Amino acid sequence: MSSDRQRKLDAVVARLQLQYGPRAIQKAAPAPESIAYLSTTFPDLDTALGIGGLPRGRITEIVGPATSGKVTLAAKTLSAAHAERDALVAWLDLPRTCDPDYLHRCGLDLDRLLVVRPRDATDALAITLHLVESNTLAALVFDGTAQMAQADPASVAGSLERLATLVTQTHTAVIFLTEPHATSQTLAHMATVRLALHREQWLMRGNDVRGYAGQVEILKHKLGRAGAVVPLRILFNGTVRGAGL
Repeated sequence: MSSDRQRKLDAVVARLQLQYGPRAIQKAAPAPESIAYLSTTFPDLDTALGIGGLPRGRITEIVGPATSGKVTLAAKTLSAAHAERDALVAWLDLPRTCDPDYLHRCGLDLDRLLVVRPRDATDALAITLHLVESNTLAALVFDGTAQMAQADPASVAGSLERLATLVTQTHTAVIFLTEPHATSQTLAHMATVRLALHREQWLMRGNDVRGYAGQVEILKHKLGRAGAVVPLRILFNGTVRGAGL
């Protein structure tokens, strides 16, 4: 539309809105995109995220120190993926701390879990790219962003940029687990959702640890609203479950 015609139309619209109200005539807006997601299995967090959980075809970063709940949150999200028939998930275990028994108690089907222990961060990112490109996984957890600081920064940035583009062509939810002291500006920029976890207290029964309580803050959310802070309770009793489950 020419600039003259646009100005004339804008003037007509302004007069009509003044006479009949601002909602009487509006420019068409695109329909909201339907976002595929995986439930975190924590209902309050799913509600706060606004899309029902963590987005598929996107990168999520979960930031938190040890015992903050980030591994549990990631594992419970993968367990939600396993509610789908034949869904496969992967865990990139750079720090060599992945405990299959704990993941099983979080609800994962170990027969449908691929555990990858790469030699270094460069190999881990390369393997991640190949796995995501295959579009065979419902979700992939990358644990070990601290090791990325030891790799070539340009190579890491290039891999993350490629991953951010590649993942949008798939149904895979990619979840990075990050220690607060090891955050990456590139990863923070590429992530669609960023969550920060904080443990507040252990939940005790006598002298036994029953679980822990904390909170999760939505630091960034390209598909919804950031800023919400949600209480988080994780309980141990043979299985690992969140409050409300």
